[in-house]
Amino acid sequence: MGVQAWTVAAAAAAVLASWAFNALVHLVWRPYTITRSLRSQGIAGPGYTFFIGNLAEIKRLRAEAAAATALDVGDHDLVPLVQPHHRKWIELYGRTFVYWIGATPSLCVADVNVVRQVLSDRSGLYPKNIVNHHISRLLGKGLILTDGEEYMRHRKVVHPAFNIDKLKVRRR
Repeated sequence: MGVQAWTVAAAAAAVLASWAFNALVHLVWRPYTITRSLRSQGIAGPGYTFFIGNLAEIKRLRAEAAAATALDVGDHDLVPLVQPHHRKWIELYGRTFVYWIGATPSLCVADVNVVRQVLSDRSGLYPKNIVNHHISRLLGKGLILTDGEEYMRHRKVVHPAFNIDKLKVRRR
């Protein structure tokens, strides 16, 4: 082999080694450190499975729920059918837990007081995170998906529509 062939082979090996290292960090080390950090703070959850996270268990629980659950016509409780994994994990791990969609952690907060604190926060510690950009394109840059000054401007515009007098139901 000539010098040029060795150079190309070395460059390809370096690129492959870099990709392998990044995959190792993203798929193994990062989930391990996040899980360890959250557990030290008292937040547990189902264990991370390499590459797929908890997707297999979510799929299994949804299939079991679909086979076992039939909704009545007047029943609007869809959670056991749509998100049976949340019900199961709340029972096992408490009202705040972490689960994995692939290598991405998701924090479930079902504690009303914590949700109230996050929603009323004005310090910017809890920014809105748009995971699916197709949804943001569908909904636009409205009140739900904005932060900061733009959020305050949108809120000021819609606030009069939610005045208590306008929301009261008039009975005749």
